[in-house]
Amino acid sequence: MRVRPTAKPLWWSRLRPLREPGSAPRARLLVVPHSGGGPNRYLRLFRDLPDDVEILGLTLPGRERRVTEPPGAGLDEVLDSLATIPGPEVPAVVLGHSLGATVGLHLAHALGRHCLGLIASGQEPRDSAVGWLTEDSGDEDVLRLLELGGDKTHLAIADAEWRAALLDTLRADLRLGAESSERSGGVRIDAPITVLCGREDRLVDLAALEGWGAYSAVGCEVHVVPGGHFALFDSVNRPRYLEAVERRLSGAAHPSGRPPRA
Repeated sequence: MRVRPTAKPLWWSRLRPLREPGSAPRARLLVVPHSGGGPNRYLRLFRDLPDDVEILGLTLPGRERRVTEPPGAGLDEVLDSLATIPGPEVPAVVLGHSLGATVGLHLAHALGRHCLGLIASGQEPRDSAVGWLTEDSGDEDVLRLLELGGDKTHLAIADAEWRAALLDTLRADLRLGAESSERSGGVRIDAPITVLCGREDRLVDLAALEGWGAYSAVGCEVHVVPGGHFALFDSVNRPRYLEAVERRLSGAAHPSGRPPRA
């Protein structure tokens, strides 16, 4: 049984150190992982960003450094977590993959004028809970999502306790996804949206991706890349993702007035 610790939970953690400890970053990249996942896996995608860009990852209860906590978080808790990020408010790009893209839309909206853009990866836009599994969905239905996504690592888990913990985490994330989708109607951000998705992604209707444009008052562009649901982790696609983030960060001037380092 997981026991919620008494210490204050750490929602956002720095995935790499700043160039100068204690200095103010020029901008931030906020990484929102996929269902069942934590942010550490994403560092290798963006470690080559300029070193005055702070890279923060969202860790939901029940994984990585919060593995001892019971899984489950509401959208308002996630949005409130923005206030726990230390340091000054600086321009930020939000990158979310799969579930993270759905939640990332709301984070981008909450950032307001500080948001430079949303990178929505491996997810079609949704404004209702239709398509999300429910509390009554069987174990095999939940695990089928992993299979369709091409993530077979967890399917080999034989230990009943670990398997149950995985299912609890996935169900908690699916609840968060359904809530986020239901509350997406009418949400519009004053920043561009860049959509990236694998051509062979079996969890996404590629024809629906253009619908992300309804959530931006500035514009939306869609790019289909080789691969499946986790195409962003394929080495051939990493430069494409890095370039998408760098384009959005290019609008953030350094507080000192000096140009950012390459």
